Amino acid sequence: LVLPGTFSEQTTVEDLRTRFGASNVTIGSVPNALGDPGTGVVLFPDDPTRRATLRFYDEAMSHLASVTVKDAGSRWRGKLGVAIGTSFAELRERNGVEFWFTGFDADRRGMVRDAWNAGALDVTEGEQLYFGLDLRLREAAAGVPASALPSGDEMISSDDPRYPNLGELVEVSSMTAWSSLDDE
Repeated sequence: LVLPGTFSEQTTVEDLRTRFGASNVTIGSVPNALGDPGTGVVLFPDDPTRRATLRFYDEAMSHLASVTVKDAGSRWRGKLGVAIGTSFAELRERNGVEFWFTGFDADRRGMVRDAWNAGALDVTEGEQLYFGLDLRLREAAAGVPASALPSGDEMISSDDPRYPNLGELVEVSSMTAWSSLDDE
């Protein structure tokens, strides 16, 4: 259960049934990043420790767009063992160089997408999908004022000196592996 692992844009529903067992592959409504419904696949729909949602670029489900894992306690792991709950400080350490993320929105969520700055979490030769993360404030940081966090769509460096406490305040809330039709 690794992202991006062996998933690729060419991964089919039949591949998923072979790999995970037909009873663990459910075709149904899977929302896109904006919450709009679409047809996709849910792996292990009744097991939050193994559940993942897969979206496709087409209704025939012949071009995989993304694989997303959101459940706390998930057994899925990303590159270098990144998991739901991995701290921002651990991300920086595992990547080896600064990375870039969006500022936090009104729901206090940010994200990293294709901005690993050629670090260890960036796409490497042989990988078929990119690796991205959604970020959230840890429960212990609930009282942190919004002014103490970067906000909006601006891209922020993980090493930005204006935000020295992000390492312990922020954690991974979901992991995504995705393809880009224009460069795969």
